[in-house]
Amino acid sequence: MPADRVEFPPPIVTSSSALPDDIREAIAIGNVKSVAEQSSMLSNLAYANLISNVNLSQQNAVSNQQGFNQLGVTVTGKSVNLVANLSPLEAVAAVKLDTGNDVAEQLADIKGTVSAFAAPPVTPPAGT
Repeated sequence: MPADRVEFPPPIVTSSSALPDDIREAIAIGNVKSVAEQSSMLSNLAYANLISNVNLSQQNAVSNQQGFNQLGVTVTGKSVNLVANLSPLEAVAAVKLDTGNDVAEQLADIKGTVSAFAAPPVTPPAGT
């Protein structure tokens, strides 16, 4: 028979093995099953990695947001503290900002003091 021709049905290959036929068949079925499940297991692994990465990125975003909120609270507290706690120098400076003329204030104080000690003006009685 030429080499390019195949006999149908193919000849039965007999092999001598220490394993019984049913065990060899079970091993072959197990191998086929594991090969068939490999793609779905790899797909599940890729999906699990994707979920893990999304979870880590969300945790990172929440952590950054908490840090930003803490920074905002700190800056607001410092600003309120700076505005609310005035020292005596700052209080005098605020008064000077309102008036701006120390000499005029001193003259007004002297004039008020002199007028307080001066005799009240005499008013003529009505009807005369």
